[in-house]
Amino acid sequence: MHVQTVTGPVAPEALGATLMHEHLLAMTPGRFFSGGRWDDSVEVAERALGGLGEHGVGAVVDLTGRSQAAAGPDVEALRELSRRTGLAVVVGVSMYKAPYPGWVAEASVEEVAEHFVALATAAGAAVYGEVGTSLDQITPEEDTCLRAAARAQQRTGGAISTHCTLGTMAIEQVRILSEEGADLARTVVGHLDLRPDVASIEVVLRSGVTVAFDTFGKEWFDYQVPGSEGQGGGEFVKWAYLRRDSDRVAALVELVARGWERQLVLSCDISGREAYLNPDTHGRHGYAFLFTQVLPRLRAAGVGEQAIRAMLVENPARILAQP
Repeated sequence: MHVQTVTGPVAPEALGATLMHEHLLAMTPGRFFSGGRWDDSVEVAERALGGLGEHGVGAVVDLTGRSQAAAGPDVEALRELSRRTGLAVVVGVSMYKAPYPGWVAEASVEEVAEHFVALATAAGAAVYGEVGTSLDQITPEEDTCLRAAARAQQRTGGAISTHCTLGTMAIEQVRILSEEGADLARTVVGHLDLRPDVASIEVVLRSGVTVAFDTFGKEWFDYQVPGSEGQGGGEFVKWAYLRRDSDRVAALVELVARGWERQLVLSCDISGREAYLNPDTHGRHGYAFLFTQVLPRLRAAGVGEQAIRAMLVENPARILAQP
């Protein structure tokens, strides 16, 4: 068994603690947004990742291979970042969520699956993701992409990582993936800590998937209401959200108390403009926020070291490992 990284295969047990949902090149108004200088994003990411080794972190999963314009992840930049930091970087490929390139509406599940496999092969990707769905709905094209991810997984052995917009449509995602024969034991359903209702999350966990509490530190963020563009002199309607880490911690503590630690993973999802809306969490601590601020709260609430190790080390290694 091995885990494919941007610098080659590594043994699963060599990963150490692993952040399972990040966007490493997304923190500057540079290459990620408008084609800015390659080294801007790498340098900022290098600083934000600083000191993670002191906390036992050995790997980060980058899920920015969204392919909205048929391009995969920036593997060369991620490889350089891996060299500078000494961290293993695992990449994902996917279509994210609607709106998609025009060809997707006419494509079959099989055609999208072939596209995903080609992207994964070119990028050395170990994950199909983040493959997502919209707020409170799954569009026909999103259904196609979920099914395609399941088929691609069966062909290459990669894991699957999903995006649930504001924590919605999780069980519906699982149903679609299950219908296509996805390996649910190696499927991560993402962002359910944005709707941290323990009873609802347990329904998802009972399917056999892993649930990600992957937005720690993302307390303030905006969401542009679909279809609102152009309302009133170029303005648009925007919802603003507050999701407190205290609610994430409380739900996670309860799920661990109920014995679900073998199906939970953790991360921060530091990305784009949202990073600048959270100066006291992501902005102050970078990726270390999870380790210096969140883990002490979990420990103080009674979460033991074995549960923490399961969520940060053992579960990621199991999910990412392939023959």
